Amino acid sequence: QQEILSERCNHCSHPPCVHACPTGASHVREGGTVLVDGNKCTGCKACIASCPYGARYVHPQGYVDKCTFCLHLQDENGEYDRDAGRWPACAKTCPGHAIIFGDLDDPDSEVSTILRERNAVRLKEALGTEPSVYYLL
Repeated sequence: QQEILSERCNHCSHPPCVHACPTGASHVREGGTVLVDGNKCTGCKACIASCPYGARYVHPQGYVDKCTFCLHLQDENGEYDRDAGRWPACAKTCPGHAIIFGDLDDPDSEVSTILRERNAVRLKEALGTEPSVYYLL
């Protein structure tokens, strides 16, 4: 059986890409989202080499980019509104509801509930990156 996994940013708590970035372009935003500031990025690709998930790529404009969990859809308080359609595109458009997005710190969120009820794994946990993306078994 062939496994199919998308190569998405795992928004690690201990991201090697951030530590490898010589300019500070790769950083962790308050709340834990790992981001790249395209204005600071020199395109050196150190973060690409250090990402164990293969989640980074060179944007056509020359800087390195990656998944941001659709940060542009957050409101001024850093919140998403699922009912208003301001929700990460991967979760919003997944026809089988296989991608679930939510607040891992909220024990009542859908994602927290599912993680309590189902078996889940995080990729490459032995590396100590503490990824925030889980895969249900």
